[in-house]
Amino acid sequence: MTLFATALLFMGPPPLMVAALPPDTGVTPADVRTVDLPWSGDVHLKLDNSGYELVVRFDRPIEDAALKAFARAAGPDLADLRWNDDSLVLRAAVGRKLEAVADKRVLHVRFLPDADPSLAPAAVEQPQAADMDIELTIARAQADAAAGYPDMARRRLAPLAASHPGDKRIQRLLADMEVAEGALALGAGRYRNLAADDPFARQTLAESGGNATAAVTVRGGKLFWQAEAGLNAMVPVDPRFSLGAGFRWFRSEADTVYGSTGILSNRTSRSAIGDLLATVNLGPVSRIELQGSAQLDEKVAGAGLRLFAGPPEKQMRLVLAYRLPDLATPEQSTFGGHISRAGIGGSIRLTPELAVQADGGWNGYGLKGTGARTRSFAVAAGFDYLLRRGSPSLAVSYRLDAEYVDRTTLRPNGLAYIPLSDRENHSFQLVSGMSWTRWQLTGAAGWTFDRKGKTDGPTANISATGRLSAGWRLQASGGVSSISRPGISGRQLYLRVALTRFLGRH
Repeated sequence: MTLFATALLFMGPPPLMVAALPPDTGVTPADVRTVDLPWSGDVHLKLDNSGYELVVRFDRPIEDAALKAFARAAGPDLADLRWNDDSLVLRAAVGRKLEAVADKRVLHVRFLPDADPSLAPAAVEQPQAADMDIELTIARAQADAAAGYPDMARRRLAPLAASHPGDKRIQRLLADMEVAEGALALGAGRYRNLAADDPFARQTLAESGGNATAAVTVRGGKLFWQAEAGLNAMVPVDPRFSLGAGFRWFRSEADTVYGSTGILSNRTSRSAIGDLLATVNLGPVSRIELQGSAQLDEKVAGAGLRLFAGPPEKQMRLVLAYRLPDLATPEQSTFGGHISRAGIGGSIRLTPELAVQADGGWNGYGLKGTGARTRSFAVAAGFDYLLRRGSPSLAVSYRLDAEYVDRTTLRPNGLAYIPLSDRENHSFQLVSGMSWTRWQLTGAAGWTFDRKGKTDGPTANISATGRLSAGWRLQASGGVSSISRPGISGRQLYLRVALTRFLGRH
């Protein structure tokens, strides 16, 4: 699954209580008053009542309209009411106490005179209008973030943070939103100014200083296997510019390869690729990634770039490449290959539960010493729909992975330089995720329909990401895929393990 789907899985409700509602002072307290707070659907309610303050936890969010109606009905008997998506706190006014009973989907709250007011907690001063505006802005921002709109949340908080530079709570909330939308450097800088020392802040500070990653990947099927080992590092030169380098080593085994002398069998090849990398941050959530690569054992070299514009909930992507080393097909891995491409795409969140994405472009596959020998048009699209938040979460995912061959050039012996055929895969999966201690676990299972071939079959994977410490991360993933790839059809297996060291001070 993509990162887009994974991000959906771990979204939860906003963790902080939100704005208090002022009482309706036009109502006079009665000796005994019972006010009902209803939920729109089945709900499990857990009550914790001190007699003066009631804490209610629930597994179904309550509508804002119901809470506001409750506050109006309670009037001056109610001193304070705060809530989020899974809990609420209400406090009785001075001289009053409260009792509460949960009856299916309705909470019955009874306000009574307090026989011994000296036992009541000190009255909570009602917030001033300005304080109420701040609390409501924070509440809306937290709701936006919980619904999967971190950029909208950041835009709400940014003016508030500018007008209250000394308010550490607002500055921390803004930093959290910046990190959530991918503005890592901005969020880390704000954590540093706040001297934040919690685990999440330390992890972010470590990530903002760059990273070094070692990874091993094994993938393949019946006719083509490939193992890849890589090492790369990326470090920031300043807040807007980062530089990096990498090295990748490949070992490929192909049952059948089309060559100049005919069809070759059981070919094993080894290749090494060196990369130079750079990232330019154009804004808080926009960047250009530049890459120059060379296949060190062959005379193949090229360059490319990727542009990401916008936050995760509404992002545009552009990719351009010219003769980047590519070993995706048996022929390219054997003789040395490259790929040129031009593509555009984007993703957008339509509702808190539904996100869609689509990418399309032109590909040109070539071999060492030649131009593009096979040309094609590729389309990748899909959607993710979140069925259940929390842990474990549940989502349904659909992916289209298709490529349509436009032209294939033949060798003098009549064989194609790079034999590709049309492919069109439709994959449906259920995706579940949960947090366990320091690990985030994600699993997906479903079925792939191959419209252009005869390789319908299962597609499933499992992945685990764990923070060994603030500066170290371990990732492991593996699974089975029936999605045909360029030059490869049929069921494939894959496994990847990566260890990352973050270089920032934490």
